[in-house]
Amino acid sequence: MTGISAVSSLSRMFVDTEWLHLGANESHRAGGHAWEGVGHLSRSPVSSGMFGDFGAADVFHQAVSLAHAGHVKTLRYHHQTLTGVGDRAHQAAAEFTAMDERNSVKLRMGQCNSAT
Repeated sequence: MTGISAVSSLSRMFVDTEWLHLGANESHRAGGHAWEGVGHLSRSPVSSGMFGDFGAADVFHQAVSLAHAGHVKTLRYHHQTLTGVGDRAHQAAAEFTAMDERNSVKLRMGQCNSAT
């Protein structure tokens, strides 16, 4: 297990960057599933007349078409959100690692204090 400790004057924090990366990968995977859903729904339009050729069928077709478009929009939003969370988690892990490496160098050089 890889982890980084950060100490401030008020608290101590431990960050497991390996878990951050694993969580980021899972978020990207889930975002990929949402994007696949967008692809499937986008390739499967609700055809006009598929419910019959009478007034109630047309009204039902409109309702299903609106719901279909809403699901596509929602899945696009989920894809964007999930991949964004994954990107930010990878970035946070990289920043914690870089901070830890900088502090390690300072500590070896005797320059570390409670503010770093």
